[in-house]
Amino acid sequence: MHNVFCTLAMGEQHAEFARYLAADLGVYKVPFVVVTDVPEAFRPFSHVHAVNHRPKQFSYHDKRMALREALKLGETGIFIDADTTIWFGADRRAVRKALIYSFPPGLHAGKLSPEDIYSFPEIENLARTWGLSFNRNVISYWEGLFALTRHDKLDEFFAIWDRFAEEAQQRGYNGAGEGACFGIAAEASGLPRHYTTHMMQSALPYMLWHTRLSFNKRKLYHLKFGVKEMLKGNINIHQHCWVG
Repeated sequence: MHNVFCTLAMGEQHAEFARYLAADLGVYKVPFVVVTDVPEAFRPFSHVHAVNHRPKQFSYHDKRMALREALKLGETGIFIDADTTIWFGADRRAVRKALIYSFPPGLHAGKLSPEDIYSFPEIENLARTWGLSFNRNVISYWEGLFALTRHDKLDEFFAIWDRFAEEAQQRGYNGAGEGACFGIAAEASGLPRHYTTHMMQSALPYMLWHTRLSFNKRKLYHLKFGVKEMLKGNINIHQHCWVG
């Protein structure tokens, strides 16, 4: 097993979104790890590995838990926000090719720019007090879609990210800005950073739609947004896809 997709779905609503994504990935028999506090919601899906997680406080840093679990099952863990679906009308052969793309070792994530808008000085300053070295112009990552492929620097990478998570927990912070945290962790640990090179080559961002669709209306959505638009022939992939 090479690519294992994963997400964080805390609460009934996000579990409902993730069930939609689970159904989409199930069409292609793609393994999917879901870290959630409602694991029973995913019992109908044989390809889903639901990890029961009931923290006292929600944290975006728990995405690292999903990635760790995914990397136990495959060479590459691909994190996707729970409120994402596969784009309606996408050619199934193209989707399948994107889902099984072979990512080289390291981190694959899109850099947010400009840096003066997407900046987290408090995180950067904290990292500097820890003696971590990094280029601040390449550490603000889009955290809704990114991939990690096994590498001998992963333990060090996760150790730094764990440190950020522990510090956030101590001050009761929800961990927002985690993209900068794992960006610094990648830089400081020496984990190879591929930015968007392979992510865009995979075409995976073009196959995903960052939206909020509930599983219980999935058939209706496919009828309304999928078949109807395909018959019209007016779907613009760059309007409907999600390029993170």
